[in-house]
Amino acid sequence: MILGLVLGCLLFITTPASSATVPSSNRTIIPAESMYNKITSLKAKEIQKLIGRKLTLKERIAFFILKQKLRHTHTAKESTNEGDIPFIFGIAAVSLLVLSLFFPFLLLASLIASIIAIITGSVAKKRDPANQKAKTGKMLGLISLAIIAVLFIILLVVFASLGTWSFG
Repeated sequence: MILGLVLGCLLFITTPASSATVPSSNRTIIPAESMYNKITSLKAKEIQKLIGRKLTLKERIAFFILKQKLRHTHTAKESTNEGDIPFIFGIAAVSLLVLSLFFPFLLLASLIASIIAIITGSVAKKRDPANQKAKTGKMLGLISLAIIAVLFIILLVVFASLGTWSFG
């Protein structure tokens, strides 16, 4: 049984150490994000050209799994970090806007939250145009900002019609 486990582990060793070394003239430091993009965009034929030999079936499968894992972890980290902040502030802006119907002093907090949602949503959308959370947060911020502007205009019209303010 132990022999079977040892042999099973040895089957998953894909490349010998000599083929994984990099010539000293090509040693460059690659930032993590560009490295992820480079690896996920490579094809098996390009890898074969780089290492100078054909990949075995196990190596091709391992390379395919590595590409999928890198794509999944890289996109998951990006989307959660970049899109969460505008989404949370957008929801907070709308919630505070609804609460400001009962507590009017919360209207200022809703205004601040909507502006933050719009700004952070725009920044996140520039970095990743496919980020749906950033897009939703920005839209919620814009909607609450528009409602605040309409409420402010209605408030001005009501006060002007009551004659509370005299203009001139």
